[in-house]
Amino acid sequence: MPPVTCVLHHHIGAEGPFEQGLGIASTPQAYAAQIEWMAARYDIISLDQLLSGDLPRRPLLLTFDDAFRSVVDVVRDVLAPRGLPCVYFVNPGLLEPEAISLDSTLAWAANTVGLERLCAALDLPVRDSVGQLVVQDMAAHGATRRAEIRDKVLADFGPPDLAARAPLMVPEDLAELVSLGAEIGNHTLSHVHCRSLSSSEIETEIVASKARLETLCGHPVRAFSVPYGHEADLTETVLEALRASGHAAIFLVHARSNRWQAAPDVWYRTSLHDEAPATLPRKLAHLPFLRSLKHQAGKLSSWRS
Repeated sequence: MPPVTCVLHHHIGAEGPFEQGLGIASTPQAYAAQIEWMAARYDIISLDQLLSGDLPRRPLLLTFDDAFRSVVDVVRDVLAPRGLPCVYFVNPGLLEPEAISLDSTLAWAANTVGLERLCAALDLPVRDSVGQLVVQDMAAHGATRRAEIRDKVLADFGPPDLAARAPLMVPEDLAELVSLGAEIGNHTLSHVHCRSLSSSEIETEIVASKARLETLCGHPVRAFSVPYGHEADLTETVLEALRASGHAAIFLVHARSNRWQAAPDVWYRTSLHDEAPATLPRKLAHLPFLRSLKHQAGKLSSWRS
């Protein structure tokens, strides 16, 4: 089977105070140029094709994470007219009115009152960036504690003006996405680090999230994207819950080559932002191959020691 290239985007639009520092935005112009380049050089596949194993010579899967409304516009205006499928991994908890993720809350606070005041409110040393705060400090907390931290930050520095946030989807958008050729995947209920979930939180964030998405989109949800994309969040307990609940494909990031998958149902993705098309061969092929060689060499060295 030829190795599959998997590409990840998040929000396709301008950054505001709720997004700045999270590294999740791409301009519509950059995205359109990347799609034109990829469609000319790869065979864009659906999740059905990925799961069947019946793949073309240069398969590439387009994916999105989170719940940004901008993706609906991209699917309608850029992908659907070309007949290009994709998978959108959604957090159904963020589709509710006034919902806000911990990541967006921390970014908003850092961009509004400053990182120093935010870290002081959380009783943490000053971090270099809000990204460090999100990916490192918050990784230790399960869903309940994350909600408490979010609510504390909002109480200390809010209320925020949600009109300044990049719009999020509403539940009705999921059916439109499916009608346009997108498949809906699970990204946990509220966007959490899975490594720190309790058993009851796994049930809520993974299993119940899948059921909620299936109700909203009217189709089976067959794939899961690990928030933050790190293999440390794919613990044995989480992996067991994912497989038992019917997730047939699981996605990390790590920008490694899928010549060497972590497991037959686990796939690596490469996250893109505003890269020019001329840089994509290196970004999508050369560097993932080298990272995988290095990763495999590290595993061999560990085994020998």
